Amino acid sequence: MKPSKPSPKRRPDRTDPVQEVEDKLSAAEKRIKQLEKELANRIDELDLLKKAERFFQRKK
Repeated sequence: MKPSKPSPKRRPDRTDPVQEVEDKLSAAEKRIKQLEKELANRIDELDLLKKAERFFQRKK
């Protein structure tokens, strides 16, 4: 009896290590861009709040 290879359905998925690292890198780059946008929005909001605070202090 000759040895048979396991069927493709039963084989564990083997990912290319280089592809896996590239996928992680692209996911990290997307996350960095998202965080940079959030930071820019937060800075804008803080500037607006500071201006509003100064405006309402003058009104009193």
